[in-house]
Amino acid sequence: MLLVFMLLSFHQHPPDVMRILESTRQEWSGALEDKSKGIAYEIRLVVKKSSAKLQFVSITVDNLGCTYSITNATRPRKGERFQKGDTLLISALLKNPPGLPPQKEKPYPVIGYTYKKALYYFSIRQGIPVTHGKNP
Repeated sequence: MLLVFMLLSFHQHPPDVMRILESTRQEWSGALEDKSKGIAYEIRLVVKKSSAKLQFVSITVDNLGCTYSITNATRPRKGERFQKGDTLLISALLKNPPGLPPQKEKPYPVIGYTYKKALYYFSIRQGIPVTHGKNP
């Protein structure tokens, strides 16, 4: 029984597959007639595994899905493919978030990824603090 408990607790901890270098958050709003608003996130990270083993599957903020794109900053011609040690830029956009009551602390993005056929979640809070941009 103890062995089963140890194995289950071992699998709950995500593997060390990325290191956050920088993360920014920028709130924006459209023109008066547009009435759209959102939050743009940029996350710069270094991967410790290649895209053959590590796949990004989602970016969420407070359980709300974001549209996102991945750019290989080390090898721009590779697109979303990457190798161990490459620096990636993840641009995520949370459009028209629901009107939530003001919070003391802004929510952090959470990266969903698969590694060795298992799904993991990595909160940016585990990396470095999110810096907040100013509205233009």
